[in-house]
Amino acid sequence: MTIPTPKFTTLTALSSAALFATSMLAGDSCCKDGSCAKKEAGFDGITGDWGGMRATLRENGYELNGSYAAEVFGNPRGGEKNGAVFNGLVKLTLDVNLEKAAGWPDATFRMSGLYPHGTSGSGRYVGDASFYSNIDAYDSYRLVDFWIEQKLLEGKVGVKVGQMRMDDEFGITNSAAFLINNSFGVPSAPISPMALPVYPVGALGIRLRVEPLHGLYFMGGIYDGNPSPGDLPNPVTNATGNAGRHGTDWALRDSEGTLYIGEVGYERSGGEYPGAIRLGMMRHTADFLDVGYTGGVRNTNTHSHTSSSYFVIDQMLWQKAKDSKEGLSVFLRGAMAPEATNYMSNSTQVGLVYTGVLQKGDKVGLAYARNKFSPDQIDEASKLSKGRETITELSYQIPVTSYLKVQPDFQYISQPGGTAKNNGAWVLGLRAILDF
Repeated sequence: MTIPTPKFTTLTALSSAALFATSMLAGDSCCKDGSCAKKEAGFDGITGDWGGMRATLRENGYELNGSYAAEVFGNPRGGEKNGAVFNGLVKLTLDVNLEKAAGWPDATFRMSGLYPHGTSGSGRYVGDASFYSNIDAYDSYRLVDFWIEQKLLEGKVGVKVGQMRMDDEFGITNSAAFLINNSFGVPSAPISPMALPVYPVGALGIRLRVEPLHGLYFMGGIYDGNPSPGDLPNPVTNATGNAGRHGTDWALRDSEGTLYIGEVGYERSGGEYPGAIRLGMMRHTADFLDVGYTGGVRNTNTHSHTSSSYFVIDQMLWQKAKDSKEGLSVFLRGAMAPEATNYMSNSTQVGLVYTGVLQKGDKVGLAYARNKFSPDQIDEASKLSKGRETITELSYQIPVTSYLKVQPDFQYISQPGGTAKNNGAWVLGLRAILDF
């Protein structure tokens, strides 16, 4: 899977100062409201407290974390051909409580980096459009997050400015977060050909979140139209630029347009039967080529924008006890996009997740995704019409220790790539996640 890019400005001074104060970073610990998650007392990572240094840094407002995910997946049956691959992902994050560190009330700073590496099993063997692994990405060191958030009115208003990922906050499905197929992370419908700031790419932008009543929120964001032109192709020419893939391309170009997104929702994060309902819309103002074919020939009409809408329902159905995070949850999410400008016109994901099966914190999930291609789509190589691609995933995540999780995973992908060219693929694998 391809994705991100570079170009430095005076912000380098701030990042250098932050790195000097830390020398380590870490993964996605943002809460669903966009604020930085505060970990429980003690340090569960394999590196411990670093002889007291980590606790001292925390007392002064610096939170340092990291993780490494490693996986081996293969498709012994179906797909374009059979084979197995290795993928890995390093996540490093620095969160700074600016009130403790610099006397700036109700403000936080985050800087995070990723190093995805390995071989794309989807590209080499399976041929699926959705990518069966959500860490599958172009090999490169990348800056992802580089932002400051200011909270106002006792936390009811939050303004975030800088480089950030859209999928950390918009359209999230907490129950499905541990699943491995990419369809259960970002809805497939708006992904192509929109250049979105989703894993592993962050984009320059601004995000406003308002919570007028407890649980009810409104959220909106404006982002750079193409945060990584070295990876994400121009939607008209389908060509990538000469920019690098390190997440530091901070140029704003008129030709790339602007991404606007808004979401309204209601969520209960604790108490009895927590859950969430979310509704969202996005609009991208770049020029987009008509994605259809006529008589086997690609259409050449262009459109001045494209858009997408989505909904999320995420609900715990049964709890082991009040305020417990263990129990049975269900999720349903759908996304729709105009057929003329999007390769997929709609996508749907539904699933069940049970937490606390055999031990505290383990999870088992069974989920199904359906990605429908827009009409008149044709596979360029085989000239076969594209219809739909479906995914069934069964996954079990086991916390072996406080710093290590292992996750065997099985997926069946019907019509990989949306055509009958490839047989349904059986994808088997094992992922391990180690916290530093």
